[in-house]
Formats: sequence, C-alpha cells, structure tokens
Amino acid sequence: MLTVVTAAFALHGCVSFDYVLQAAEGQLDLACRARSIDSAIEDDELDQRTRELLRDVKKVKAFATESGLTPTSSYETFVNLDRPAVVWVVSAAPPLSLEPERWWFPVAGSVPYLGWFDKNLAVQQARWLQEDGFDVDIRGAAAYSTLGWFNDPVLSTMIENAPDALAELANTILHESVHATVYIPGQSSFNEGLATYLGDQLTIRYLDLRFGENSAELAEWLEGEARGREVHLRFHQAYKQLDALYKSKKPRSEKLAEKQKILAETRADVGFRRPITNATLANFSTYHSSREGFAKLYEACGKDLRRVIKVADSVKASDFEQPNAEELSSTIEALLPRCAQTAAPARPTAQATSAH
Repeated sequence: MLTVVTAAFALHGCVSFDYVLQAAEGQLDLACRARSIDSAIEDDELDQRTRELLRDVKKVKAFATESGLTPTSSYETFVNLDRPAVVWVVSAAPPLSLEPERWWFPVAGSVPYLGWFDKNLAVQQARWLQEDGFDVDIRGAAAYSTLGWFNDPVLSTMIENAPDALAELANTILHESVHATVYIPGQSSFNEGLATYLGDQLTIRYLDLRFGENSAELAEWLEGEARGREVHLRFHQAYKQLDALYKSKKPRSEKLAEKQKILAETRADVGFRRPITNATLANFSTYHSSREGFAKLYEACGKDLRRVIKVADSVKASDFEQPNAEELSSTIEALLPRCAQTAAPARPTAQATSAH
C-alpha cells in the first residue's frame, strides 16, 4: 500500500519532471479506464470470481464508515489492469545506515519512496540511486491512495489469486481508508504504522461480522497474519543487528562484510524472493516498527477502534519530537491520556456487513 499525490502537484526538490509527468499520465490512464463497480459486476466478460469479490466492496465501505473512518467517493469504480502491480515502489538507504532517503511533496510532505507507473522507469531510477552509492529496493504495489484528491478505483491488482482474496481486498480498502481519515504530512512511520495496525484490526472485525467468528474466511486470514508476524519478527531482528553494527566502531570493510552475511541469512530464513537491502528493512520499519505502540493505544482506548481513530485524528505535527520521526513511543505515550478524555462514539451496526 502506498500514498501517491504527485499527479496533482508540482514537486519541490530533487525529483525530475519525468517523474511528475509519468505520475500525471498514470493517474489519467486510470481515470479513463475506470467504470462503475455495478457495471463491472454485470459484465459477463469479467471472470465470475472477480465479479463476486467486487460485490463486497460496498459492504466494506459501509463498514469503514460505521467504524469511524471518513466516507469518501473512492472505490466506487473498477479498473482492470494488464500488469501485476499498479505502481513499482523505489526506496533507498545509504550502504551503512537504515535511514531512508526521502523525497518531498506538497500535502504529503516527506516520504521514503517513489512510485512509478512504468516498471522500466522504476528500474532506471533504482539504477541511478545505486550509482550514487545507495542500497535500493524495488517492489510492486497492488494499491495506493491519493488522499482524497482523486476518487481512487478498485484495481484488479488488489484482487489476489489466493483463498483469502476477499480478506486482502477488504484489508487494502480499510488501510487506504485510514489514510483518507488520518494523515500527518512528513510522518510516514506514523501514517503507515497506524493504517497497517487499524487496517488489520478492522479486517478481523469485518470478517467476523460478514462470516462469523468460526468461519473459514476469518481462520484463513488469521493464519496468514500469524505467518506474516514470523517474517516481521525476523526482519526486526535483522534491523536491530544492522543498526548496532552500523553504530559500532568496526572498520567499514568489516561492517560491509558482516552486513552481507546478516542480509543473506535473513533472506534465506524467510524465503524472500527479492534481495533484502537496507532499503528493504527501512521500508519494513516504516510500516511495522510501532505495532506494539499502537496496540498499547488500542488497549488504552478500551479496544474501541472508533475511539482509537478519533484519538489518532487529534494528532498534530507538534505531537512529534521531530519531522520524519521513526521512533513513535513518546508520541503514542502522549496519546494515551486522550483515550480517557475522548467519549466513546456509538457502536457500529452490522446492517451493511451481514452475511448473504
């Protein structure tokens, strides 16, 4: 999941005009190809499985609103893409640091990645960064958010060929809906960490309401989440090892050699398909390093997700120790008392999410 707002604005900083142009062209292409979800559902030329999954989109959107997320006009259209990802995400970090390279955008602020609609352009950008001495990571993204500047469509890339495809689709919509509700410019770790944590919790609630607590759909999702946590724990271990290594007084050559050993062992342990670099681990940290902190906030708010959302929506730039804060413990600690001060909103109903 990714936040992209570049199509609407001129950029400031070291991003080329080509990047702005491809972002605008990519957004325009999606807009031209989009059609209503109702139309897609009635299209006999679209495979039956996709059509069935699209029927749940309105239910997921209604559930998101009932859960306290801001209603938007996104996910009311569908685009059938002829590629495996909507954008390819390029991130970078120095060879002996886990501090990500950042790019600045109006509205979004500083972000630790660039999203390219053309894979060849992403590869070219990655090559330039590597020539400048950076570690680089390239990954395909199934979805992204324009933070309400455009009506984001449901994309065929958001529909996986897996038993938990419905859960993944719901999770993507809920994750991006969190971004549309709470977004602090220049605070990627908070934005992505919050959206990841809330999106996962809301997905569990949606599947419970939609299919029942003992359903195969919910069990499949929870099993996948458990597997994902194992990978996250191994990545966190590697991150800590490398962070200590880079801060040590060992010679550069020794650091580089030990770094390659740690990355190779991590890749083998988790069976990762693409190479793992500093940029890979920095990106992982952006999305997952503060999960325990958000879980603590969830507990402090009485496990009421609507209250968590309301408290998170009260966050301002002054609540962070610095721009681009990666360590969020002090920010989250400051939010805990707000849970007690925030009235619990009315509980959501299950009307829009009940099973067929």
